[in-house]
Amino acid sequence: MQIAHSRRTWVVAVAAAGVVSAVLGFAAPPAAAPGDLSKCERRVFSQNGEDGVIEKVFEVIQPTSRFAIEFGAGDGVKMSNMRNLILNHGWRSLMIEGDHALAASCQQTYRGTPGVTCLEHWVYPGNVEFLFEENGVPQDLDLLVIDIDGFDYWVWKVIYEYRPKLVMIEINGTFAPPIKAIVEYNPFLYWDGSFYHGASLQSMYELGKRKGYELVYVEKQGANAFFVDRKYYPRFGLKDNSPARLYPATIRNAITPDRLGRYIDEKGYIRSTRLPFYNATPLHRDAATVEKRWILGR
Repeated sequence: MQIAHSRRTWVVAVAAAGVVSAVLGFAAPPAAAPGDLSKCERRVFSQNGEDGVIEKVFEVIQPTSRFAIEFGAGDGVKMSNMRNLILNHGWRSLMIEGDHALAASCQQTYRGTPGVTCLEHWVYPGNVEFLFEENGVPQDLDLLVIDIDGFDYWVWKVIYEYRPKLVMIEINGTFAPPIKAIVEYNPFLYWDGSFYHGASLQSMYELGKRKGYELVYVEKQGANAFFVDRKYYPRFGLKDNSPARLYPATIRNAITPDRLGRYIDEKGYIRSTRLPFYNATPLHRDAATVEKRWILGR
């Protein structure tokens, strides 16, 4: 009887501690390892299944600031990675969009929404942390989404003072691992509809490693990769998070190492536009004037 009583006392004490922790704002115990994140893909407002993956990651990693940023936020509704968090989870957000019409629409949609800022601005490596500081971004933000169809790699590379728990960044899924390819930085680079944008999964993976982040998932369409702060990585139960393991098998017409020379010469210049996925239609007046050169091997 005494043993049973002791057990009841222990259970009550643990339960009470959980209640106190919740009241005081301490993080709840992390959820179990999510297993295959492809099963978590779910679209609420996002382009593909990013909404569901983000939700699952923040079951495994308890959010603290509930603050998220998206570069290339569009109108904040269509294909938005922020809207589900704002409307259905009560998060705060800074959404940054360079296109005037899209930024104006985002501002109109969220006017009066507490904790949400829609900023019309182009993001560059030289101004990204200034924009954070000017707009009150907490250094312990939970989520950073980088989707600017160009020099995404170079922007993430220079973010030092802010440490998001999860970084979702657009990659160039055209290049299969282990190819390392990054667009040469040019402030006038605008996506022209071709495969000249961003960085390969292998290059982004190695940048993440240097910054203390680990790859946990690449969504099925091969558009976005998910990186978590290294201290949270063991919670995801991955035995192998190499690009070769996580590169989606669903990507068609990928450039593999044996085919790279057909399309890009040894100096990094595009050899041919005769690609199944090449559809160069300038979306900005300056897009066609930028010299297109890949930095290979890093």
